[in-house]
Amino acid sequence: MDIDIIRAINKLWLPVYPGIAKQIAGHWSRPPDRILEVGCFSGGIGLTLLRQCPQSTLTIALEVEELVATFPSDWQEMLDTQCADRYRVVSTPLSPLTITGQTFDLIICRGAFFFLDEKGTILSELFRLLSPGGIVFAGGGFGTYTSPEVIKQLADESRRLNYALGRKLFSHQEFELALSKAGLAGQAEVIEEGGLWAVIRKL
Repeated sequence: MDIDIIRAINKLWLPVYPGIAKQIAGHWSRPPDRILEVGCFSGGIGLTLLRQCPQSTLTIALEVEELVATFPSDWQEMLDTQCADRYRVVSTPLSPLTITGQTFDLIICRGAFFFLDEKGTILSELFRLLSPGGIVFAGGGFGTYTSPEVIKQLADESRRLNYALGRKLFSHQEFELALSKAGLAGQAEVIEEGGLWAVIRKL
């Protein structure tokens, strides 16, 4: 996976994160105390929510060591005094996640084409770390609240960069199948508003 392309996508999407954060907030009953964001595109949504939710803490789980090393410089403009002491970055594979002794009220994974495996093992890992009453928001897309103007400005470049990474397209049905193989079919809702997302709840 090309680290420079991942970093370029993360920077390109800075105007998109607030819209996705707003969409996620529409699915919870109260702001989360503990947030986990997982995968190579982690940072933007979680840090946006951290700045909006003063009681929250954030764990960023990255599977690529180079992204761990560059995280402070990549996200410098978002790491202000509002959240400087309320986040941590950990290095871990996605399956299994090596995070132990903690569960999370909200788990985010954007860029679903990189984690949808045939056995659903990564989705299972996200659910394992979810607190009762919490939600997983996983998938991909610009979100329902991102303006058409913003999307128009970055869509072509985003598409080019994602295909350079080897982006794999998937359907609603394939997403449903992955959730079923993860044993989550009865606890997940797949939505196609602003992309393709699964909202997974632990009752």
